[in-house]
Amino acid sequence: MPQKGNSSSHHSGTDNWASTAIKDIIVRDIMSGDFDRIPPQMPIDRILHELSSRKCADLVVVDDDGTFLGVVSPFDLVDHVNPAMGVRSGKKAPCIECLMRGDALVAEDLMSRGHVTVTEETPVVEALRLLEKYRHPDLVVIDREGIAVGVLGICSIISHLRLVGHL
Repeated sequence: MPQKGNSSSHHSGTDNWASTAIKDIIVRDIMSGDFDRIPPQMPIDRILHELSSRKCADLVVVDDDGTFLGVVSPFDLVDHVNPAMGVRSGKKAPCIECLMRGDALVAEDLMSRGHVTVTEETPVVEALRLLEKYRHPDLVVIDREGIAVGVLGICSIISHLRLVGHL
């Protein structure tokens, strides 16, 4: 059982910081199944409402069967309005109002399709590596059929590791 409050259990800066117990933790142990799913045909006005009423959390885009298609993040929306932020979507609008009254944009027009996914069986140390590599605060958890079953955020991992005495 991990010791709590012992400074010797903190990260020492070596490559072997993950104890056997940490290596045994899998995504299923920490992930949340309570996340926001939206259909690919959700109109932009509803997306704006969802983003603003949910503390700007990413919205996971799924089809009718729950298959993961992509993510609409606040950055996807801003990027669509402001081309100077980078190119993630093919269509651009010069302003939010233009976007709202524009060419009937829906989630699939804005979503990022390359979001990193993991399975419930993925070791948390691998999830941490992916979060660090891609610099994104969360991962979408999918099952073997590609159904979105949860999300795993860096803050959830940190909280869990602190609670079990590894931080």
